[in-house]
Order: sequence, then C-alpha cells, then structure tokens
Amino acid sequence: MEKKYTAIVRKSKLEYVAICLELNVSARGEDLADVEKNLRTAIELYLVDIKEHPETAVSSISTDEFIEFLRDTEPEWYKEPGEGVL
Repeated sequence: MEKKYTAIVRKSKLEYVAICLELNVSARGEDLADVEKNLRTAIELYLVDIKEHPETAVSSISTDEFIEFLRDTEPEWYKEPGEGVL
C-alpha cells in the first residue's frame, strides 16, 4: 500500500502552489492538474533522495513556514494593471 501525504494547494495571482505538510516539499504549476503532477514528482524525487542519503533530516512544515506559504506574496515586479488598462 502506498503512503498517503497531506497537500495544501493555493492559487496566487500568478500560479498554483502546493506543499506537502509531512515532508515540507513544495511545487508550483499553471493549473491544478499541473501543480498536482509537479508535487507528486517532487515528493517521489525527495523520497528517492532520502533513501540514498539516510542522514537527511526529514521534518514536517513548521507553523511559521506554513503561515508564510499561505500568504499571497508576489514578486515586486508584479503589479495589478492600473484602472482602465486591459
């Protein structure tokens, strides 16, 4: 039986972002299907990596990191179009 993980997905102004709570692994994508696929891939790669490097410390996401994830922060260069601009 395959292990199940908890993922949280949010949509920002630019993209979808997902995080696996148990592993603190994240991914992004253009739509829900894309972000899900990317998160699955990131988790699989991470699990392979920790098998190859057992000294890697695996920890769940901290409360502070989770709050930061939930914030809808955008790059400084991204601004909403002004009024009257399409």
